[in-house]
Amino acid sequence: ALSGVMDLTGHPDGPPAKVGLPFADLTSGLWIAIATMTGLLGRGQSGKGCHIDVAMMDVQTSLLTIAAQRYFALGETPTRTGTEHLGRVPSAAFECRDGGWLHISGSDQHWKPLCEALQLEELAADPELKTNAGRVQNRDRVMAALREAVGRRDRTALAEALRAAGVPAGEVNTVPEILTDEHIKARGMVGTFDHPVSGEVKALRTPLRFDGFDDPEIGVPPPLGADTEDLLRDELGYDDARIAALKDEGAI
Repeated sequence: ALSGVMDLTGHPDGPPAKVGLPFADLTSGLWIAIATMTGLLGRGQSGKGCHIDVAMMDVQTSLLTIAAQRYFALGETPTRTGTEHLGRVPSAAFECRDGGWLHISGSDQHWKPLCEALQLEELAADPELKTNAGRVQNRDRVMAALREAVGRRDRTALAEALRAAGVPAGEVNTVPEILTDEHIKARGMVGTFDHPVSGEVKALRTPLRFDGFDDPEIGVPPPLGADTEDLLRDELGYDDARIAALKDEGAI
């Protein structure tokens, strides 16, 4: 919220919305990993180490990218646009006849095949709409026509037709849909691990795939308290008698 990301998330006629995942934690973790690898690479090349300072607020602010540059260059105050793009039309999610949502995003070379697939001959013939700049100027008219045309088609058939025509289009998948997607299956993104209490448990793999090194395996999270004695003994120096006393007292 503090970084401005929440003000950019949601629909124009609605309140600010949080990102659907722990956005700040995940992205800051990635930047910490990048910083660590950069420091190690620098040490390997120069023989000198360094102190690395990574602030979560700095990470979140750095992700403003295009929104920040529009403010710097144009004096704009970017705000919520739903699934639309401030500088491109079309680039948005559209509801299909069967209730599914399809995200369509295209540049000038995609405009004609998109109109042909949706049978929007009038829009295709309008010279003012042949360039992105013209479509941005006529955003309301273009988006209304696209919503109406997409709303007459079922998602799967339309997605296949658009992709066959070279128009970038992607289904807005639910979590179950993407986790059972054939591409995700083929990539092995869903794996399992053997939990000492729950047995075989499904889990996501890391997206890294190596040629020449072993791919990372899914780790097994320890049960609650599994590492308590090791921590007390190895990190705090407690002996067996003191650990036993803590158990007798119910402290651990």
